[in-house]
Amino acid sequence: FSIDKHIDRLLSGLNVIDLHLDKDKSDLVNLISLIIAKNNIDSGIIRLMVTRGTSDIRVPSIYISIKPFYSIPNTPVKVIYLNETNFPIIRFNPAIKSMNYLGNMLAKKETEKLNAFEPVFYNKENIITECAIRNIFYIKNNILLTPCLDLGILSGVMRETIIDIAKKNNIQVKETYIDYKDINQMDEAFISSTGIGMLECIWDGWSSSFSITKKIKKELFKKIKKS
Repeated sequence: FSIDKHIDRLLSGLNVIDLHLDKDKSDLVNLISLIIAKNNIDSGIIRLMVTRGTSDIRVPSIYISIKPFYSIPNTPVKVIYLNETNFPIIRFNPAIKSMNYLGNMLAKKETEKLNAFEPVFYNKENIITECAIRNIFYIKNNILLTPCLDLGILSGVMRETIIDIAKKNNIQVKETYIDYKDINQMDEAFISSTGIGMLECIWDGWSSSFSITKKIKKELFKKIKKS
């Protein structure tokens, strides 16, 4: 799904950290296609990683893995809100998708202890940023709200896709600052990633009918099936 956007983001991130591959986009697409062809998986998740390689050779290494799709919940999932300053969260400027997820995984582990699906972070100013491995969206007064990128969050490919779908369906979109104290005033909420698409979410003391979320989700799955 949206392979060009994923690889463009990878190459952009490599450029930021001055790591240069001897392969272009078409080479990477061919490698991914080869991995898919060698595995009997109809629907799965591809992970492509680039490392700096061994220190003596200084040639970047490419690792590609594939696994079957995991089970995605079909009912709203519970999220909990965590202060990201309590975890070793690393953000890059400009934002890149790095392999350092230690703080995110520690938060995910804490979330699982509390029988929740995903943590949603807020920063030292109590502004919502993102989830451990996903993006967060809210709907208030028929407007789709999501944290803006200048908070240092990663612009997920699925995040961009959802924003595009909303705009094409005449839903106003605002990338903005969302105060943690205002979350219970939201009408709807959902999380997103390429792995899960969209998942409606709830938290203690709050619920929703998710009417607009379901409309966006329906259009998203139409787009995924066409890809």
